[in-house]
Amino acid sequence: MRKLVVVLAVVALVFGLMAATSAYAQIGGIAKSVGKGVAKEKAKGKATSAAKQATKAKPAKPGKFSGTISSVSDSSLVVAKAGGATETFVLNAQTKKEGNLQNGGKATVQYKVDGSNKVATSVKASPPKAAKAPKAPKAAKPKEAKAKKK
Repeated sequence: MRKLVVVLAVVALVFGLMAATSAYAQIGGIAKSVGKGVAKEKAKGKATSAAKQATKAKPAKPGKFSGTISSVSDSSLVVAKAGGATETFVLNAQTKKEGNLQNGGKATVQYKVDGSNKVATSVKASPPKAAKAPKAPKAAKPKEAKAKKK
């Protein structure tokens, strides 16, 4: 009798395992198809959160640019480097200005990037160098004076 109970228990266990495996496979198939939808939702969520982080991103480090002032107005400043690089900066009420901003003068601009604009936070300018006057030719000494000394 004891053997019969053990055999029946083993048979029940085997059938129970087979039933559980079959049910798990069916549920797993459903879970996989649902899981794909969940994965898509997670991907959308990640993309959305990345877009939110981009808008909340820390402001870029301030930049610095030096060169010769090409043009200046109340709202913009164009500075060119000797190598040909040119930058345009937005001037506003918060821009700190030192010196006289005029064409041909030298300028060092501290700026921050705001969207696609470079907004000047401070500008240090020096006036253009005055053109050097040509040297006057030296007066020629008469040759006769040299002859008399001998």
